[in-house]
Amino acid sequence: MRHFEGLGTLRLKAPFRRIRLAVVVAGFAWSAPALAQRVDDNAIASAGDAFGQAIGNERVGLYTVDDVRGFNPVDAGNTRIEGLYFAPVDRPPNRLIRGSKVRVGISAQGYPFPAPTGIVDYELSASSETDQLTVGYERGQFGSSVLSIDVLQPVADGLKVYLGGSRRRQNRHEGGDFKGYVVTGGLAWRPYAGALVTAFYSRNGATDDEAAPSIFPGGDFLPPEIRRRVLIGQSWSKRVNKQLLMGAVVRLPFGRWQLEGGLLRAERRQAPNLTDLFIATRPDGTTPNRVMVVDANNIDRTVSGEARLTRTFGSAALAHRVMLSFRGRTGNRRFGGVQRIGLGSSSLNFADERPKPTFAFGPDDTDTFGQATLGLGYTLTAPGRFLLDFGLAGSRYNKTLTFTSAGLVTSVRDRPVTGSVTGSLNLSRSLSLYGGYMRGFEEVSVAPANAANRGAVPPAIRTRQIDFGLRYAVSPTLSLVAGMFEIQKPYYNLDDQDNYRELGTSSNRGVEISLTGTVRPGLTLVLGNVLLDQRVSGELVDDGSIGPRPIGSIRRRSIFNLDWRLGGGKGPLSFDIAAEALSARIGNVSNRLVAPPREAFDLGARYRFSIASARALLRLQVANVLDDYGWQVAANGAFQYSIGRRFLAELRVDI
Repeated sequence: MRHFEGLGTLRLKAPFRRIRLAVVVAGFAWSAPALAQRVDDNAIASAGDAFGQAIGNERVGLYTVDDVRGFNPVDAGNTRIEGLYFAPVDRPPNRLIRGSKVRVGISAQGYPFPAPTGIVDYELSASSETDQLTVGYERGQFGSSVLSIDVLQPVADGLKVYLGGSRRRQNRHEGGDFKGYVVTGGLAWRPYAGALVTAFYSRNGATDDEAAPSIFPGGDFLPPEIRRRVLIGQSWSKRVNKQLLMGAVVRLPFGRWQLEGGLLRAERRQAPNLTDLFIATRPDGTTPNRVMVVDANNIDRTVSGEARLTRTFGSAALAHRVMLSFRGRTGNRRFGGVQRIGLGSSSLNFADERPKPTFAFGPDDTDTFGQATLGLGYTLTAPGRFLLDFGLAGSRYNKTLTFTSAGLVTSVRDRPVTGSVTGSLNLSRSLSLYGGYMRGFEEVSVAPANAANRGAVPPAIRTRQIDFGLRYAVSPTLSLVAGMFEIQKPYYNLDDQDNYRELGTSSNRGVEISLTGTVRPGLTLVLGNVLLDQRVSGELVDDGSIGPRPIGSIRRRSIFNLDWRLGGGKGPLSFDIAAEALSARIGNVSNRLVAPPREAFDLGARYRFSIASARALLRLQVANVLDDYGWQVAANGAFQYSIGRRFLAELRVDI
């Protein structure tokens, strides 16, 4: 596979037998995804709470990078890499990223400049302190396959090189398949104790990705239960997505001072991008109006980063931290030029293939933006007693949207002031309280495919959050966290003319509970539950134009994860269980359509063994054991059926 050529040259610094074994193991596979991942990695066993964590291709927790307390923190612009601000155009690719953590509630205490929608913090593979040469092969859902390799090895004193890559063939649960790849590289330099300079580069992409149908019911009824794994989309609706992410991050301590900084460039190209809309779908699965929305030459670019200077002083009993931060981003987007191709009446019940039309795109629209933020933070900590954290930031923001065909130019300038006050208090060795208030300035999600202004991103909005709760040590190894929160921000969705705009104010109130830790040696528990009350208010709600709850919202999500490693946590064999339950989901703007609750139950096992002198892991899993059938509902009202029962077999080898 050409993506891995040249790795043998690097391995000349390692024993020759390790090279030979790497080649033998790689020969088992074809291709697959997963973040840089080692044999010992286990998301359940390493979880510190139930609020969201990912390691490699494993994920555990109530929240994900796309959904935290009912909102999307990545769309909101609340992303960090190694703790430093950056503005991605898409998810950072696997291999480049070793894992991620959702920082919300108690996990955001003391974190620099927290945000109302929560923060997703990514960890770079190249920044790891542990040397690595890992080969992985995964046989995933419905025969999908992935081959991956990760190399992190010293090349000089204090200097390591990282190379990673994967090749994937993904068989989609909606039918069809696509091919994907990731190629990454990086250097990590540790010039002295505590210092780290990391530079990285990555490219990834997906091709031949057919557009799955987005189903919009024509009334207050669910779509019919259509067969899974049958390609209903058009064979010519193949999408192409390519992404570039490169940059550097530094951490340089100087006595009680520390300088940190990051500068990143991100780019995504989509050519073409297609969306298959089944509009006004009837109960029997037919539609009078199937529309393929096509656009091309879409490009998103950003340059972003942060420079942060920190000074600590005081004593072990009472420590002070003062922080000065400058964050910035600039970018541009090319979107629009949309062609809406009417396919007429159609059906979900069979592959209604149509001849490929001739594409004729309109003029492109553009979006340019920039933001500069100066922040000051102060933290006062008495270890074992209390923590207080204050943050204040001022920004200059500008955005210009140009709709070429309409001859319309819209410019916005703003100077928001944001801030936060958070703290925790230890009442005893077992019990602590936490709380906080913050005001933010966050981005809005992009206009969906069925919007008249598809692809447009409204100007950033002001948001606020208040939360409080407690943490109780049930035992030295088992921790309970319970909290309440309220988040308010403007609500954006489609109006009666299908324009994506502000329709009112959204308020998400909730209660979240996490119980995590070791019940007994080898037995790890991750238990979580969130109760959500998501509401919309404003004139359109008052006059009955829209319902009081957002489309796609739920009232409850519950998770249960258990990992049992035999031999008191030291044996080669372990078993894991995962269960998830979702309440009913709002299905349309009037709130009269509700998608039923869904449950999923997974079973897995891991076996650790050796191949020659290398450590290896065989992981098996059956996901959605009971083959539960349900409906996912997007924020724009699009229905897609859930993924059915599937099997996973994965082999990892640390050489």
